[in-house]
Amino acid sequence: MAKRDCSVKTPTAKEEVVKTRQYTVGYAPNRGKPNPSPQLTLSGKWLNKLGFEVGSHYTLTRQAGQLIIRLSEGE
Repeated sequence: MAKRDCSVKTPTAKEEVVKTRQYTVGYAPNRGKPNPSPQLTLSGKWLNKLGFEVGSHYTLTRQAGQLIIRLSEGE
C-alpha cells in the first residue's frame, strides 16, 4: 500500500480564497418594446470586502464567455 503524502492546507487570512457565485442574466426594462437588453446586477457586502466601495471606479474587460471586473488603480 502506498504512503499517504497528501496534506490539506487551510488558507490563512492573508491568502485569497476563491468563491464562486452564480447569478441569472436579467433584462433592462425598455417600456414594453421587444428585444430588451441583457442586464447584470451585482450587490452585497461581499463587494465592499473586496474593495468595491460606493463611488469607486472599476474597469471591465470582456473576453469570450467571461467578464473580468477590476478596481481601477490610482483613482
